[in-house]
Amino acid sequence: MRYLIAETSWDMMTLAQELVTNGTLLTRTDRPEDLEHYAKIGEVDLIILPATQLGHDGVTLDSLRAANRRAPIALIARNASSEQRAKWLTAGADTVIDPSGDHDEALARLQALARRAHGLGRPVLQYGPLRIDLMHRRAHIGDVRLKLTPKVYELLEFIALRPGRLVTRESLLSHIYGLENEPDPRVFDVYMCNLRAQLSASGGAVDIETARGSGFRFVAECLDEAAIAA
Repeated sequence: MRYLIAETSWDMMTLAQELVTNGTLLTRTDRPEDLEHYAKIGEVDLIILPATQLGHDGVTLDSLRAANRRAPIALIARNASSEQRAKWLTAGADTVIDPSGDHDEALARLQALARRAHGLGRPVLQYGPLRIDLMHRRAHIGDVRLKLTPKVYELLEFIALRPGRLVTRESLLSHIYGLENEPDPRVFDVYMCNLRAQLSASGGAVDIETARGSGFRFVAECLDEAAIAA
């Protein structure tokens, strides 16, 4: 998944580094006034900012929500009172995290928030023989672990979180590369061919269809509530 984070304090920079170490994709900015723009143009699963930034540089919970209605918003606040936390939650924040608390718990809470926006209660996607472990960033078909590079894993995770939906090449590239320079189109084609070759071990139970001129669609033999481990 990809998080949008405002690195405007030591607490935020420390959190960003922990997320990167954990393998999470980040869109980072030290200019809070750019948050709304990045939320609008990018494929992000969660927006994280310090609560002290609200009301400055045009940043409000309402403006962020309007820019990206799908992404949850996490506020980072040190030693906030229960009344203030309640006020932020009522105003539209999805969670408030104190950076002085346990960092592993904070990372788990952020991931839980992001995945629940996709309807997932647990960090596992299951489609027939294909099992994707979102927490450890790996996938298996049956008992065999797929040999996925980080980029190819991100491609699989992004499209598998949107089963049956048309996903454009542009949205995939935006998710995987964020604001970085995108690769030569042939590199992306290699990624997709690699992923399809590995999914072929499912015997057709899962596949990625190409909608010519439009994008891609993740398909599985069972796309019902039981297909997602909730």
